[in-house]
Amino acid sequence: MSSTVSVEEVHLHPSPSDGISCVRFSPDACDWLLATSWDKSMSLYDVPSNRLRVKVDADHALLACAFGATRTQAFSGGVEGIVGSHDLEVANHVTKLGTHDKAVAHIRFNALTGQVLSGSWDGCVSGWDPKSNSRTIHLEQSGKVYALSTQENLVVVGTSTKRIALYDIRRTNEPIQDIESPLKYQIRCIELFPDAQGYAIGSTEGRVALEYVDPARKGYAFKCHREKISDSETYVFPINAIAFHPRFGTFATGGCDGMINVWDGDNKKRINQFLQNQTTRYPTRSRSSTAGTPREACI
Repeated sequence: MSSTVSVEEVHLHPSPSDGISCVRFSPDACDWLLATSWDKSMSLYDVPSNRLRVKVDADHALLACAFGATRTQAFSGGVEGIVGSHDLEVANHVTKLGTHDKAVAHIRFNALTGQVLSGSWDGCVSGWDPKSNSRTIHLEQSGKVYALSTQENLVVVGTSTKRIALYDIRRTNEPIQDIESPLKYQIRCIELFPDAQGYAIGSTEGRVALEYVDPARKGYAFKCHREKISDSETYVFPINAIAFHPRFGTFATGGCDGMINVWDGDNKKRINQFLQNQTTRYPTRSRSSTAGTPREACI
């Protein structure tokens, strides 16, 4: 049985002046938070002390970020298609690792190989060696890269054509899996399990699917982030993010309804729900249903 709890929000100051595009906690200890914004900045916060440690100013909107091998190394991507490497001990020290033809929407760091992975709307995933500032991987996809995750030796990509490609980062000549998303609507996010045995997918239609690397294991999907208005109408909210607990394997989903749900994927049940705050609920294009007929609704 799940529980619903209200938690105290911590507002980090000073916050970016425009929408936040990506947030990442430091991998060694979850006390530093990296955030990119449409205001052309990347900010590093010390969460316990509520202090802005570093602010990096770019000349274009930043859409993605990731920590590197240490908490003072970070990487970014933005609308200009530039993949940047940052020394956070020197506020505006930026090295250009490389470029894409269109915006870089996703940045990940693979700890096993030390490579930076970038996913772009140009339909490519690239790998970069930050030591030599050279491209190590070039993977052409079937459409724009809408989701990207890496864990251990695996990389999983979700595209605008609803294709999901799974690669072994050590041998990228062809994917381990290349399947159509089990979800009917557009892929919004994807995240590999901490043990790299599978991955979770979130869609714009308020559904999550779990798929496994082992083809003998059957995946499943479920509905979430929905608000019942009446017997004939339900608001449906996109899934914005999925995050796994590194040790227990439970995972959280964040939706456009401003809610955070925590799930036990093995037992197929919700174990917690964090109540929304009105400041975290944003207007979005969503789907509702009247008498079983889907229609577009603006929430």
